[in-house]
Amino acid sequence: MSATADEIIAKTNATHAKFLAYIASLDADAVNRRPADDRWSPREIVAHLTDAERAHRRFMQVVVSGSEMPVIENFDLDAWNAARIAKRANLTLDEMLAEFEKERAETLAYLPTIPDDAWELTGAHAALGTVSVEYVARIVGLHERLHLKEMIEGVDVGA
Repeated sequence: MSATADEIIAKTNATHAKFLAYIASLDADAVNRRPADDRWSPREIVAHLTDAERAHRRFMQVVVSGSEMPVIENFDLDAWNAARIAKRANLTLDEMLAEFEKERAETLAYLPTIPDDAWELTGAHAALGTVSVEYVARIVGLHERLHLKEMIEGVDVGA
């Protein structure tokens, strides 16, 4: 495994442990409470991170394979996020966390398989523009950290 994968996995695991501990500390009311009408509840953040995880991993897999990401004209990240969260609206928190854990396990299993010379490969990400595989790999943990901060501090981090 490359030093890049080692570092990213370590940081991602540390953040994920903090995220899960925070979610576990919340009662049912707090998990479902939105801090404001236009903001997500912790439960909705779990749903969001699950889909983001899958999308980020798919991006890396496509770029590393030498393929190109399909171009999505006029991509609306807010609409995509809302639709993906709505899709999971009927799931329990435990079901959402199980899906998130499955996606995270697949990402962590994939990262060590990325060849050393593939980390700097770039592709067109629908929401992030042209970015490298390494950048997106780092975004996975950073994205979770930002949403954890958002939940703890009650601030909108814009992630």
